[in-house]
Formats: sequence, structure tokens, C-alpha cells
Amino acid sequence: MELVQGFDDFFVDEIEAAEEKLSLKLGPHSKLYLLHLLKHLSESEDFFYSEIVQDKPLGVVLLEALHKNIFEKTRELKAVGDLALIFAGLYPEFLTRRLLDIDYFINLGRRSYHLLSDTYSPYRSKQELFRLYSQLVTDFVRLIEILTEISGDLKFMDYSDVAKALSRWEKTRVRKYLEILASKNIALLD
Repeated sequence: MELVQGFDDFFVDEIEAAEEKLSLKLGPHSKLYLLHLLKHLSESEDFFYSEIVQDKPLGVVLLEALHKNIFEKTRELKAVGDLALIFAGLYPEFLTRRLLDIDYFINLGRRSYHLLSDTYSPYRSKQELFRLYSQLVTDFVRLIEILTEISGDLKFMDYSDVAKALSRWEKTRVRKYLEILASKNIALLD
């Protein structure tokens, strides 16, 4: 794919392997965005937007962003969406210590990217950004599924907590959680 030239082959291989295993196909904007996000995560010392988040809950950051100028608003909404995507997909164990679980972060991330697409929609010069964030909203659960698959491959996930896997399966239908249940010989009836 031409769009992914120049990205670390590791990230390209991981995403494409997850797409193939899950029989999912990300839109080109979403795939490129995910590649950029993973590359940035691996290279940045401050990926977690500490200057924006400042130990505040992401929901608070989102609400505060709505009352800021357009530059701060877009920067903060992007941070919320990116962090929700990373936590819910790549680092779901991070959520174990939180009062809110994966479904909250999925909804928060989708809402953040939706607000970004709405912010860019009136500007003719920003239509590519509008399309990007609109596609991220549409592909958000697929992105979570891809990241969760990569997280499992990288051994970032806890395979021992069956109750958590069951709860997350019920909330998201992400197949990695069903795989965890199956590895513990738990079959679900639909």
C-alpha cells in the first residue's frame, strides 16, 4: 500500500496480520492514522499528552476542550481520542485499575473524533481532516479490535481474568476476548 511507505515495517506487518486474522479491512485513512499513532507511541517520550491531560479524567479533558479556541480544542480532542483508542485497544490492562471500563473509553474516543470531524466540516480547506476523523469514528471499533489483537500478540493482555474477558466480550464483541474465554474452555451460547 503506497500510503504506508516509510513506516516501520513492524507496525505495517502487525496491522496487516491482524486485519488478515480478523478478516477486517481498515479504511486507508484509518490505517494510515493507526500507523502514525503507533509510530508516535514508540518514539515519543510524552505520548500520553501529559501537558494536556495533567492527571485529569479524559471525559473532563473532552468537556473542557469544548470551551476553548479552535486550536486548543482540536489538539485536546485529538489527545482524548488517541488516548481512548490506545487504552481500549493496545493497553486494556491499564483500564483494570479504573472505575470505568472499555465501553466508556470506546464511546469517549468515538465522541472525541466525531467532535473533531464536526469541527472541520464547515471548512472547505479542511475536508481531508473532516473525512479522516469521520472515518475514525466509523472504524473505531475495528481499530480497537486490531489493536487488541496486536496487544495480545505482544503479551500486553492478562489472559487469566476470565470475568474481565467475559465482561469485555459482552460490551465490545472484540474477538480477542472470546479467544481468551475459549483458551479457558469457556464456550458461550448465543
